[in-house]
Amino acid sequence: MTRPYPPLRIKHWLPSVEEALGPGRRAVVWVQGCSLRCPGCMVPETWSTQGGQSFDPVDLAHQVLGRESISGVTVSGGEPTEQAEAVAALLAAVKQAGKNTWVYSGYTLEELLDRADPAVDALLSFTDVLVDGRYEAAQGGRYRWRGSANQRILHLTEAIAVEDRPGGVSRVEITLNARGEMVLVGIPPPHFLHRFRQALARQGVVVHTPSPWKITPNLSRGNGR
Repeated sequence: MTRPYPPLRIKHWLPSVEEALGPGRRAVVWVQGCSLRCPGCMVPETWSTQGGQSFDPVDLAHQVLGRESISGVTVSGGEPTEQAEAVAALLAAVKQAGKNTWVYSGYTLEELLDRADPAVDALLSFTDVLVDGRYEAAQGGRYRWRGSANQRILHLTEAIAVEDRPGGVSRVEITLNARGEMVLVGIPPPHFLHRFRQALARQGVVVHTPSPWKITPNLSRGNGR
C-alpha cells in the first residue's frame, strides 16, 4: 500500500534528552538537508540532502515514542520545512499519541506563512512550539533553547504548560554514541566547546573534533597518540 507522504531523511535521533532542546524529557530527531547553511551552525553535516538515513515518518514516530517515557518530540536539523510533508506526517503521529511537539526552523514564521505551501501549513498545524529564525553568530549568547537573540520561541498552541515557557540559560547534555563519541546535545553558549576541550586537556584527555557537536576522546594521555 502506497503511503500518502514521502520518506523522511534524518541524520539521527535520540530517545531521551532532558531540557536541552525544549522543556521536559524529549526525544529529538535531526532531519537531513538544509539550504540555509548558517555560518557557525552546530551541525553542518546535516546540510547535504544526500546524507543520513531514510525512514517512513510514521514508523519513525512509533519507534521514537516506544523507547522512553517522554513529554514530547523535538524536530531539529537540518531544516525541517525542506521536508515539510514528511515532517508533518511525523508530527501528526506524535500528536495523535498525546505528546507535544517542538520544531526548530531557520525560517521565520512570517516567511513560512508567506509561502502559502499546504505541506508547510500542515507542519505548522501539528507544531506546538516553533523556534524560528536563522542562527546569527554575531547575536549569539546564553539563551535557553535558542542560539541567537534574533530567534524567537513561538507558542503556536497551548499544549505546553505555562511553567514550561522559556527562561534562564542554555543547557547542554553530553551522551555517548555507539562509536564512543561524545555527542553534545543542545545549544551551547559561545566558546563552550573550546572551554570544554581545555578542561579535558587539563585532565590529560586529548579530544578530536570530527564535527562541532561531536568529540572523540583519545584516552592515551599526554601526547594524544
